[in-house]
Amino acid sequence: MSEEKRQILRMLQEGKISIDEAMKLLDAVDEEKPAPTGTSRSGRMLRVRVEEEGKTKVNVNIPLALAKVALKLIPKSAMRDIEEQNIDLEEIISTVTDTTMGKIVDIVDEDTKVEVFVE
Repeated sequence: MSEEKRQILRMLQEGKISIDEAMKLLDAVDEEKPAPTGTSRSGRMLRVRVEEEGKTKVNVNIPLALAKVALKLIPKSAMRDIEEQNIDLEEIISTVTDTTMGKIVDIVDEDTKVEVFVE
């Protein structure tokens, strides 16, 4: 079983997503086409971290292969915090390529730190 499927099942078990949402995500994983030779999106994650005054405010990990679908599963409060930092996750996801790795966004402003990266 792929790591993406395990993560979807974990989110379902933890009550983070509904059965219908889990089914849609599992279908999306099954429909995923293989990446070009030499690159693999399997297991890669888009990670978003927002800290304010030393405390983690947002900690979101999205399987890159499911990123567009998984955006709908991010809690609204976390999305508001991300948007308050003027970060457009949809745009980032649409521009991330198969070879993109490392930090995409790294902002430090007074008491706030924002990081978006692919691992």
